[in-house]
Amino acid sequence: MTYLQQFADLTVPAFVVSTMLGAGLSQPLSDVVAPLRKPLPVALALLVNFAVAPLLAVVLTSIVPLQPAHATGILMLATAAGAPFLPKLAELSFGSIAYSVALMVLLMAGSLIVMPLILPLIIPGLSANPWPIAKPLLVAMVIPLAIGFALAHLDAPWLPRLRSMMRTISNVAMVLLVVLMIALNFKTLIGTLGSFAIGTYLLYLLIIVGVSYLIGAVDPSTQNVFALGAAGRNVPACLIVASASLSDPAVTVMLIVAFVLNLVVLLGLARALRSNVPVRVAL
Repeated sequence: MTYLQQFADLTVPAFVVSTMLGAGLSQPLSDVVAPLRKPLPVALALLVNFAVAPLLAVVLTSIVPLQPAHATGILMLATAAGAPFLPKLAELSFGSIAYSVALMVLLMAGSLIVMPLILPLIIPGLSANPWPIAKPLLVAMVIPLAIGFALAHLDAPWLPRLRSMMRTISNVAMVLLVVLMIALNFKTLIGTLGSFAIGTYLLYLLIIVGVSYLIGAVDPSTQNVFALGAAGRNVPACLIVASASLSDPAVTVMLIVAFVLNLVVLLGLARALRSNVPVRVAL
């Protein structure tokens, strides 16, 4: 089991780095920057993801009798925005891919600032020094994303192969991560079934989706992606922080459960939102 655990530990950075590098390679930087020049949508995205989302998590974890590890997982997720799979959700919902990458980059940058500042205040026992939290996020997410943007600017003939390779590594690492984490923490995972953890996180997702969809109506052309971006919490960032700053495997299991719930709920939501998008958006 020790070797399996070591292998599982490697799948986290493999998934995060390959996903970030692939995201940077997928869109020209100019297309990503363009949507960020609209101040109102940017301000609303920051408000929903870094004010409403954490406040809602604090309220829910205060009201619902959760195990400490489960509450910790939900609080971590509430401060971590910018899910790496947002561009895929945008594609499925016939939304703007360029806007989804722009929103993902904006929210990941916000998470890099917010997580180290807020997490020590709302999670007992977490390091009050923001650098131990910020460092793994910088190394595993920001740097690969920047490298991806730099490589994409080269417009070299081998870039499509590299993009395809990163996509494959990301998909394989994601599957391995889920399978290994569940297998290695099966007893702890079963414990979540008898608790309020799954129901609480589902309620959290539904509220965030509803609130962000209503707020995102200020720009109907990006409303669907706006809502998907708010609901798609950045589980990989939480896994990076948990592995670097926490030793409780139950927190990791809660994050894996949340990861699976995010995928199931948001994939279904992305398909349901297709009917709200004009046909021209999908072209």
